[in-house]
Amino acid sequence: MRSIWIKEVRAPFLLIPTIFVPVGLAIAWDQGQFNPLAAILTLIGALGMHASVNMLNDYFDFRSGLDLATTPTPFSGGSRVLPAKQLTPNSVLFAGVLTLCVGLGIGSYFIYSFAFDPVLIVILALASISVAGYSSVISHWGLGELMAGLSFGPLLVLGTYYIQTRVVSLEPILVGTSLGILVAGILYINEFPDTPADIQTGRRHLVARWGKCAAAHRFGFLMGSSYAIIVAGVLLRAVTPLALISLLAVPKAWSAARTLNANYDKTAELIPGMASTVMATLLTGGLILVAYVLAHFV
Repeated sequence: MRSIWIKEVRAPFLLIPTIFVPVGLAIAWDQGQFNPLAAILTLIGALGMHASVNMLNDYFDFRSGLDLATTPTPFSGGSRVLPAKQLTPNSVLFAGVLTLCVGLGIGSYFIYSFAFDPVLIVILALASISVAGYSSVISHWGLGELMAGLSFGPLLVLGTYYIQTRVVSLEPILVGTSLGILVAGILYINEFPDTPADIQTGRRHLVARWGKCAAAHRFGFLMGSSYAIIVAGVLLRAVTPLALISLLAVPKAWSAARTLNANYDKTAELIPGMASTVMATLLTGGLILVAYVLAHFV
């Protein structure tokens, strides 16, 4: 049963907050601010929110019939737990709501501790809307990529940093935006195999709106903009120059773009491109984390 729940929450994707929260912590630590308890609670809250959106997405996609109309891959098409009847829809819904409550509870604790700070209220509200409304509303409005990038990028990194420092700074916003674009890229490339079924169920994401051919050609610009932001941040002296080591992940992003351009309408052949996108995102986050740890000592 444990392995089924690990599959349901799509545990490998939980590496995103596991790396991105420490990035925000490292930026704060580089500036002399670090609270271990707040750091642990922030990570638990972020993991809860991410697990929640994964499970609620599975629940609503199963209820809408979308999961039954897609061709699953290791990166798209849902966890396949509900179509295989390994868990009941109600149990997944309950777990999704429960983990959302964990995230909301920790966020509410920080809001109370910070005397109802408006910055934290806005961050928690946007994150909660993104989690609770993604499958049922946001994806149908064509805002899925934007909300995923915003939630897992600047909101997560700035929120983590803010809890440590109580300061709004350009540095975590730039770093978070760079990482958020890569997360949006994961969602974007994963939409290609599911596009016909998504259109039938009313999901109007960017790939559905632009068409696969045009969307494939624009993917490279999306990924490239992530690294351009890091370079711009360094040139503006808003981001540590050591963050340029994140450019070592560019070949993975480039590989993903080339694979998508060549195979945007071929599901099996597209899987290596999906993998490269995930690897580019995690590698970039990991390298930026290393950069800020080194910056603290240098």
